[in-house]
Amino acid sequence: MLELHEHIEAERQQPGARVFLSDYNGGHPHVGRYLGPLAHTAPCHLADITRYAGLDEDLDLRSKIAAMHERYDGVAYGERNVVPAGGSSSVLGTFVTWLAVNGHRRIHYVAPVYYKLAYLLRAFGIEPVPVASGHAYQPEFDLSLPEEPTVLVLTDPVWYAGRRVPTAVLDAIAAWQQATGSLVFVDGTFQYMPWDGRPGEASARLPAEHTLRMVCPTKYLSVHGYRCAHLLVPAALRQELADLHINLHGDVAVSDRLFAHHAADLMILHGNADLVRHIRDNYARLTASGALAAWTPVETGFFLFGRPRVPHRWFLALDERHFELDGHPGYVRINLLNPTAVEALTATVPDRGRPLLRKGRRPGSRPTV
Repeated sequence: MLELHEHIEAERQQPGARVFLSDYNGGHPHVGRYLGPLAHTAPCHLADITRYAGLDEDLDLRSKIAAMHERYDGVAYGERNVVPAGGSSSVLGTFVTWLAVNGHRRIHYVAPVYYKLAYLLRAFGIEPVPVASGHAYQPEFDLSLPEEPTVLVLTDPVWYAGRRVPTAVLDAIAAWQQATGSLVFVDGTFQYMPWDGRPGEASARLPAEHTLRMVCPTKYLSVHGYRCAHLLVPAALRQELADLHINLHGDVAVSDRLFAHHAADLMILHGNADLVRHIRDNYARLTASGALAAWTPVETGFFLFGRPRVPHRWFLALDERHFELDGHPGYVRINLLNPTAVEALTATVPDRGRPLLRKGRRPGSRPTV
């Protein structure tokens, strides 16, 4: 899986590469309103840039984050449960380093996991062992958890397909945690983007004393140029993880601290309903266009897993192999917030019986001379 991602990255960075349907970037019309002064004001006019940002020392920020989760999830959190960070990648780095420091040479996981986590596990020599066949949203999903205490990594939602982990699966994991004392790390990078508007995340109900949950407000607002994430942790582990994190990564830029506050305020007061509506509108346009032969239903996030009506080799894309999945030949991850990807797909649809693309040309290819 890692080698496949590395090949995609190598081609993506080449001049004249094929259109990347699975792109990580994407825009939307609500960025300016979501950012407020951060959209147009230099940080030096908003904060003292002669000082370190002191993200973890910011008790007001940690309290805001805890209050937001209490509102969304109905679970009691306090500032002693929050480790703020500059992006989910740094949190993953801290988590895997913590595993290595504490002598973990093997962990268990429910596929899929984000490729950066796989990269870090490989770099630290930690063996990942799957505990299920299939993915949690599939009917054939078969969970078989070990009897001994361990660390389990779980991704919720299953981001490439925009599907939540079913409550029944989380209930089974919670009961197993209570029985074995096992620690669960939830990669919740794409949480809090439900298409049905239902508040809260079911993974917040996992036993708090045995659960780490990563949340990423930059994904929540789809504003990736600022770096912001946080880890919800058992109070007994907070200081250990916070100390490790600051020593690994240092402080964030003051602009990211400002954004972290602004994102927490938005999550508490306004939410991201306008962004979710925009994603759903793009989904409706794409699926109605005839550019896709098939797709899986979407519940959350801004990715669609579907099969283009033309051979997907016309495009650069992440297919089932990139997610440890089978049974979906021709399906690829599509970023619904990337207009280039959506336009390239819709351009494959014949217009009044005539193809919009000339014979021999593919979306994203350069014209022959």
